Amino acid sequence: MDSAHLHRLLLEAHTSARELLDIRRPITLSPGHLHALAQVLLNLTDTCRSLHTRNLALLVQAAARRERGDVV
Repeated sequence: MDSAHLHRLLLEAHTSARELLDIRRPITLSPGHLHALAQVLLNLTDTCRSLHTRNLALLVQAAARRERGDVV
């Protein structure tokens, strides 16, 4: 997962949310729109979960190095 991919997911989620908040026009949602929104949200949450897991692993590794006295 690179930062460009994460940025794209965040932009898609933000754009979808802004469209839902636009109350100046009637809201028409087709099954395809709902599916696309759901997919963006799933991709975003899966990415966040993956990044969180990686960060936890890095924190555990750093703590283990400090306990051994390794130079960080």
